[in-house]
Amino acid sequence: MSRFVALPQGVSEATFAKAIQEYRALLGEGRVRTDPASLQSYMKIMIPETEELHKPSAAMYPKTVKEIQAIVAIANKYKTPLWTVSTGKNMGYGSSAPATRGQIVLDLKTMKKIIHVDEELGYCLVEPGVTYYDLQQHFKKHKMNLWVDVPAPSAMASPMGNTADRGVGYTPYGEHFLFSCGMEVVLANGDVIRTGTGGVPNSTSWQANKWGYGPYVDGIFTQSNYGILTKLGVC
Repeated sequence: MSRFVALPQGVSEATFAKAIQEYRALLGEGRVRTDPASLQSYMKIMIPETEELHKPSAAMYPKTVKEIQAIVAIANKYKTPLWTVSTGKNMGYGSSAPATRGQIVLDLKTMKKIIHVDEELGYCLVEPGVTYYDLQQHFKKHKMNLWVDVPAPSAMASPMGNTADRGVGYTPYGEHFLFSCGMEVVLANGDVIRTGTGGVPNSTSWQANKWGYGPYVDGIFTQSNYGILTKLGVC
């Protein structure tokens, strides 16, 4: 009987144990969890299937982009699949339960910075763990004449998660992907890219100019596993 709740497909217990050891050397014991109690919250599914098909093998909590890059390197080394969530509260589009049994949940709720808000131009730059509630409280605290378009799952959902799932709200700003501007993404090889004018050195228009130079690639990072979103511009 395995000492882990589940194992990734095609990965032996010995190989997985080595991977977990390296993940813990990077993040520390408390930010790499494999015990059943810690993983229980990642087993709620929104589809009519048994939870056994969606049990995670572990959960990890990075705090920086560099940590995510290092995690991706370890994942590539040991072939341990990652299932990325922001808050896991985007019910109806996707919960925090992995798509297949044995994936490691990369939980980004610990990345909670509201990096910048521009009241005049009406945009903000946020990390994955920021919720609609967090944004609204920030606007109130700083007496900003701004508001958020909250989706049906609740204000505890993440603008980044809901946008990446192509979720919607209730107002003319409700098509959330349409009103996003600029992404920062960690790719499968660990490289970091910024879309739009974020790729231009010293750009001051990252969240004000959607297109930038060259092809528009933001869409391939929605409802996909082509990269891990670490920052998003929300208009």
